[in-house]
Amino acid sequence: MEVVSNVLIPILSSIIGGLFTFGGVWLTIKREQRKDQNNYLESIKPYLVVQHLVDLSKNEIQNIKTLSIPNDSAAPSPSLTRTSVVYHWENLVITNVSHSTGIFAYVKVNNFPYAFSTKSPIKPFETFQIIGNLVSIFIFSSIESISLGVYDSNFNLYEYPLHFRIEEYRGDPNPKLSCKEKVIKIDAIDCKSSRLTYKDV
Repeated sequence: MEVVSNVLIPILSSIIGGLFTFGGVWLTIKREQRKDQNNYLESIKPYLVVQHLVDLSKNEIQNIKTLSIPNDSAAPSPSLTRTSVVYHWENLVITNVSHSTGIFAYVKVNNFPYAFSTKSPIKPFETFQIIGNLVSIFIFSSIESISLGVYDSNFNLYEYPLHFRIEEYRGDPNPKLSCKEKVIKIDAIDCKSSRLTYKDV
């Protein structure tokens, strides 16, 4: 019994104490690694804001670059009736207000992604206008969500929700469409609530 109390118990206590110490050090290292990773991701994350042309100077407007929205006309279109609704894309002006370059990946409407044919980079403090055309229209019974997919410089993918409203279309009606026409107007982009997909996932 003396051997147990004088030798084995102290040895076991030392082993258990060492394991707890090792576990605490390991958890601290992992926590610091996650913190460093989060800080690094934050440092290369592109932050974008929606601009309105009326708020920009003439010089700023002249320096705007353009990117065409993906064309959904290649997808099979459902048969349109007079009660169908076609949504037109309003030109979207985006400025990168961060010190990190982003790369446009896609626009997602109701969880349907439309990939840009050209992966255009948007450098710090550059402004892009994402433009549509007569066939850049979306045919849904309603539009519940729109998001913009953007890569950072390490090709981690961020999905930024867009805040939008639907208004009546006041342009010239398309003679090929015998249905209701509405327009999507973008008010803001939410970079804080973005969903991140890591490159190696």
